[in-house]
Amino acid sequence: MTVRAPVPVLPRAHGHPVPWRPMARATWLQHRGGLIGVLMLFSTCALAIVVERLTAPSYARSLGVGSVNNPSFTFLAHVVQLFPVVIGVFVGAPLISRELESGTFRFTWTQEVGRTRFVVTTLVVLAGFTVVSACGLGALLGWCAHGFEVVGIQSQWQPGLFDVTPVTLAGWALFALVLGTFLGAVIGRSVAAMAATAFSVGGLVVASNLDLVHRLLAIAPLVTSRVPPLSMAIGTLNSTSFAGGELSGSWLVRGWVTGTGGRELNGLAAYDVMDHVQSAAVRGVTDPTRWLSLHHYALWMSYQPAGRFWIFQVVAAAILVFLAALLALATVRLVRRRA
Repeated sequence: MTVRAPVPVLPRAHGHPVPWRPMARATWLQHRGGLIGVLMLFSTCALAIVVERLTAPSYARSLGVGSVNNPSFTFLAHVVQLFPVVIGVFVGAPLISRELESGTFRFTWTQEVGRTRFVVTTLVVLAGFTVVSACGLGALLGWCAHGFEVVGIQSQWQPGLFDVTPVTLAGWALFALVLGTFLGAVIGRSVAAMAATAFSVGGLVVASNLDLVHRLLAIAPLVTSRVPPLSMAIGTLNSTSFAGGELSGSWLVRGWVTGTGGRELNGLAAYDVMDHVQSAAVRGVTDPTRWLSLHHYALWMSYQPAGRFWIFQVVAAAILVFLAALLALATVRLVRRRA
């Protein structure tokens, strides 16, 4: 009779999640080149913003407050707008495309950590670095821009500044990071993914400057109020905010003049009224408010109040975070289905 020796049953190994600290360290080692480059860009921009802020008061006094726009500050604002593009191109796009192109995904995605946890953990670590850097850069630029806003040279509502606050810049950077990662997972080639990310994120940033901000501001109804003379312009505005009065810090959309019976005057007649009011005020002949009242004229302005600014900021950032979440889910599904 043959007796078979029982085969010992080994306890089944339970897959435990890899701790965050080793995963964070592995992410840093793998992507330290791109992260160091982003950190150098952040440091350079931060230093330039501090220098600009310290020299701006003397510059404004030498040229006349409110008379011109500061070209160096405008250039800095445009450079900061490119920060999300750099994040998407040099950090997001190579994240998965490099693994696919080199073939190392066959080793990386078969480890205990698993492909899903690997992608999610890496995205979370890089997203934390991205959001903190963008918030810091946006806060520095806002600190620098405050002096120009006070005197009416710049407005925080302008598209060039609306997208570079700590809230919206962080949203754009997060969106660019995840979009680059998604395109890298789809394309599978690093250079092609980087080019596609630069085109996509750069195009969206430009579109936001040209049109998307205006469309966002048009969602909420405008406030219309009667304004005193010499505190408004006629026609479509959206350039800067007026310093002083109840409209300080508001997004000025349109100004117009009404005559007898509340009828809106055409452009030529409105400019004639404004010219008369301004010339009379300069000569000191009559009180502009009294003259307008006697002739049944009234000046009106439609605008977004200054108190709504951060509401719009949160809405814009929420849209970007929502799109980033959808792209992150799509990226995870692509990785899970990859043979």
